[in-house]
Amino acid sequence: MSDLEARLESWRAVPAWLGWAGLEQKLADRAISELEAEMAAETARRPPPPPPDWKLESIRTGSGPKALCVHVGDCAMSGGRRLGREEARRMLAAGVEPCPCSAPRTHSA
Repeated sequence: MSDLEARLESWRAVPAWLGWAGLEQKLADRAISELEAEMAAETARRPPPPPPDWKLESIRTGSGPKALCVHVGDCAMSGGRRLGREEARRMLAAGVEPCPCSAPRTHSA
């Protein structure tokens, strides 16, 4: 938990205590709003995670998932699960089709 998250959690407990004690809650509500805005701004500044190097597209069958296609990680044609380099090589060697758009066989798999 980051320092910002810990501070926010502490402030979130304050309104409940103030309400129980019959005291004013405006200060606590304002502090919570400011911390939530700061957390949102911090989250917005973080870059998105990098795409995986390789992805596996599969379908569900009665006997379990069936591998259909190996994609290069940034291929827009798949939302499949992440694969490591060695696993992608094994899948291609085992006969799983490479993506016709991203052509993983032309990359250094």
